[in-house]
Amino acid sequence: MPTIRNSEEASRLARLRWARRRQREAEEAAEAARVAETWADDALSFAVLTKGEQDRLIGTALRQGAEAAVREAAASIILAAAETGIDRATAERIADLAMLLTAAAIEQAGGPEVSLRTPEAWRATVAWDAVSDPDGSSLVTKAIARESAAEMAEPTGGD
Repeated sequence: MPTIRNSEEASRLARLRWARRRQREAEEAAEAARVAETWADDALSFAVLTKGEQDRLIGTALRQGAEAAVREAAASIILAAAETGIDRATAERIADLAMLLTAAAIEQAGGPEVSLRTPEAWRATVAWDAVSDPDGSSLVTKAIARESAAEMAEPTGGD
């Protein structure tokens, strides 16, 4: 796995991963259609899987689990960034890079190749209006500051 040295390399790597993902999805869809046609003709095929089919099913399950973990990483990073007052644009860049690094770490540890969602796709899943002002500043840190100010203004009752 090459070392990512700058944002241009990270972007290039991400584009290659997305292209591989689209290709793999098309191949998997074709394979699934072929298997479905075969199994539709022979109901007993469901009961007996070959070693290769078992391996593909296990590999698919592992890849889907790893991809789900990487997807959740982006949302978690956005929330952590909002809590620390990091602006939206910076949080998005951090999440993009973290997803790339997490996918690379999974692969380097012997896991499956992880397909990444495009930045546009994962960003569409974030409730930005709950974590960020239209100007990109954090609503979370503003809420924390308001709550802290309210707690400080409350009478302590005997101190």
